[in-house]
Amino acid sequence: MVRVAFYIDSHGFGHATRSMALIEALPESWHVLIRSNVPAWLFQKDLKRTFELLPSPLDIHPRHVTSYRVDIQKTLMAAERKLSCANDILASEADWLRDNRVDLVLSDIAPLAVQAASNAGIPSSGISNFTWDWIFEPLFNGHPSGFSVVHKLREMTAQATLNFRLPFSDPGTFPQGSIEAPLLVRPVSMNRQEARQHFGFDERSTYFLLTFGGIDGPVEKLDRLREFSPVQFIQVSRDAEQIPTHERILRRHPEIENFWILTCSDLYHPDLVLAVDGVLTKPGYGILSECMATATPLILDSRDDFREFTVVRETVSLFPQCAIISNSEMENLEIGTALEKVLAQPPLPWQGETRGDKWIAARLVGLLQEK
Repeated sequence: MVRVAFYIDSHGFGHATRSMALIEALPESWHVLIRSNVPAWLFQKDLKRTFELLPSPLDIHPRHVTSYRVDIQKTLMAAERKLSCANDILASEADWLRDNRVDLVLSDIAPLAVQAASNAGIPSSGISNFTWDWIFEPLFNGHPSGFSVVHKLREMTAQATLNFRLPFSDPGTFPQGSIEAPLLVRPVSMNRQEARQHFGFDERSTYFLLTFGGIDGPVEKLDRLREFSPVQFIQVSRDAEQIPTHERILRRHPEIENFWILTCSDLYHPDLVLAVDGVLTKPGYGILSECMATATPLILDSRDDFREFTVVRETVSLFPQCAIISNSEMENLEIGTALEKVLAQPPLPWQGETRGDKWIAARLVGLLQEK
């Protein structure tokens, strides 16, 4: 039996959702050990196969000054702290990999996991649309210790046996080389009409989903949503996702007549994205890939402090059903012009494969056969 350890970053939910798509596509005979600090309920709710879940000591990612704005100083300090004790962490993790007879390490996208695999003599694969050293490089520019942090993380990432570079990425993300992979996204489980009925939508209404990928978004200006009636807006009740019940309740906000709260403990997010008429979000990979795979219109917040956004902007500009708004427009929900644009355009489907899960899984099988 092949034993695979999958290290999944907990910066938002996008790393986890795409990793779950790949986990489901791995051979049924493989035993999967997930190392992640993402809330356990997300894996327990959506993964159909057997797996083990353990916390990860290897996360290294941005810290935030607001709900989704990077605090550069805190990010640098956290990275320095992690790297200052990296030798002990890596030694312990390499021992864990050996003790658990792991045959393959997958990383989305923890550089320390790749280094631990190398130290243990185990093949590893990075799977991402960016690496943290690539993200941190411009953020830490001008900070005396920033170059050292970026250099160390890049050296660790370079130890991977094989890297898969996902869409919304720059070729320079993996300077040591990578294979360009198709869109890695969880497939929908029903058609659009079934999805709208499943969530209790009125067929005559237009629904826009507000979602920020596991990171709370702007809520202070929600009363402004009234201005965009008859468009209806939906936000998922996060607490309800953890309640062990199979109820689906779409209830109107007590003060904002065109704002709804969806309580759905068995929520499968790709089906919700398929059901709505548009999405208002930050440009994280998870929601972007779900919208592209279903040709769902979307309005994106600008993230000029995040290097990957340059590539995201170039990609989504090719799709008429997409609009990008400024930070202040997002925070103040000034979305009228963008709403008109994305709802007026016939959507353009994603130009390429959308089953990166099967594509990558087949190549991982081949990697172990070559071992």
